[in-house]
Amino acid sequence: MDEMQNRQQFSEGRRKRKLSPFEQFSQTYMPAVIGGTALILILIFVFGAIIHGFQYRTLVKQIKHDAAVAAMEEQIRLNAESERLLREAADKAGQYDYNGAIEILQNFSGNRNDYPVLDSTIDEYKEQLSHFQQWTDIESIPNLSFEMLIVDAQRAFADAKYANSYKKNFITTEEFKLILEQLYNNGYILVGLDDLYEYKTTDSGVSYFVEKELFIPNNKKPIILTQTQVNYNLFMVDGDGDMIPDAGGAGFACKLIIDENGNLSNEYVAADGTHHTGAYDLIPILESFIATHPDFSYRGARAVIALSGYNGLFGYRTHAEAASKLGQDVYAEEIEQAKVVAKKLEQTGYKLACYTYDNKDYTKLSTSKIEADMSGWLAEAVPILGKLDTFVFAKNGDLAGATESYTSDGYHYLESNGFKFYLGYCKDGSPWVNVSDQYVRQGRISVTASNLANKKSWFNDILDPSTVLLESR
Repeated sequence: MDEMQNRQQFSEGRRKRKLSPFEQFSQTYMPAVIGGTALILILIFVFGAIIHGFQYRTLVKQIKHDAAVAAMEEQIRLNAESERLLREAADKAGQYDYNGAIEILQNFSGNRNDYPVLDSTIDEYKEQLSHFQQWTDIESIPNLSFEMLIVDAQRAFADAKYANSYKKNFITTEEFKLILEQLYNNGYILVGLDDLYEYKTTDSGVSYFVEKELFIPNNKKPIILTQTQVNYNLFMVDGDGDMIPDAGGAGFACKLIIDENGNLSNEYVAADGTHHTGAYDLIPILESFIATHPDFSYRGARAVIALSGYNGLFGYRTHAEAASKLGQDVYAEEIEQAKVVAKKLEQTGYKLACYTYDNKDYTKLSTSKIEADMSGWLAEAVPILGKLDTFVFAKNGDLAGATESYTSDGYHYLESNGFKFYLGYCKDGSPWVNVSDQYVRQGRISVTASNLANKKSWFNDILDPSTVLLESR
């Protein structure tokens, strides 16, 4: 009874006690809050899962896209590489270097099976090699030697002092072009001295020359070209003595330059005083001919270019006398420009040579006088050209007969300055070569108007002089 009364009183007490705000909130809203929070968490999880799935699919797509782009870029690179190699190989093959062309194509970085044109081209070049022969008669290779070319024959042949010399010893640009055409049509191919001989050194330090194997097409014959006095001497181009080319010149190009396209070219002053740029001498004319007939040049061979130094180099006044006349700033610029031209010539394939410093006949000079002449070359030309290995004798000179050995002190002096190739003169027009362990000697056939007119037999089987010389002569 008492227990029942106590319970009843406790219940009534609870009903009478007022609930706190927190208790009221908890009882009224907490279930909803908990449920809402749970819902939010669920939504966050679901939304996160959706976002993660989207990001994953996006990432997969990006990876696939990047792989496709990389594959496409690699394909483009390989296509470009194969086209480039084919062009480079064609240039080599155009100059008979089929082994070099094959090597280029074999260096393709991709899978050649995917580029069958590469292997088919390699097979084509190997087939071409089967039509080559080894040229064993090195001594019979002619070396045709030219002076500067006349641009304006009317001016040259009317020159007050040198008209007779120009008529006899020089040919014109047009006559030279006819000679190139005949050489090409007669099956000649231009080679260089370095294509014929190699200077080797043994492990023990012994050096000697050996004849190289020269392989050329069965229907071709090798030939060498030389041009001497590529200085554009002042007496040929400067009429008033101020060391600046003018209309008073004798109708020759006045300078060898590199034009705006990076090509070897000439400057020329016409009779009316106008200045021109173009192919007005042997080098640019030969470059133009090889560009049209790349198969005229064996592995990029060019001519031997021989220079004296007393009047500068390539038309640049680099000799000491010019410093006082032109001023130090102009003189320094002349030297720098000559260096640029020399580098371009060597990069193109020309072989630079010394033609003595003062255009001297070394046959008539003592060793001391040879040394005196060469002192100018060493002081003025070597700093521009570097040490050269080829010496061309001026005025048909030499230090021994064609079949004789070099033994003189004069030779030993030249040899001590690095010269190993020596170009002399063919007195009867017949090519000759004289080789020892330490030097290679070769005779040059002088191509002058006088020789073309009066010594036609010198050019038998090479060209027809009667179709070369202009009628106006």
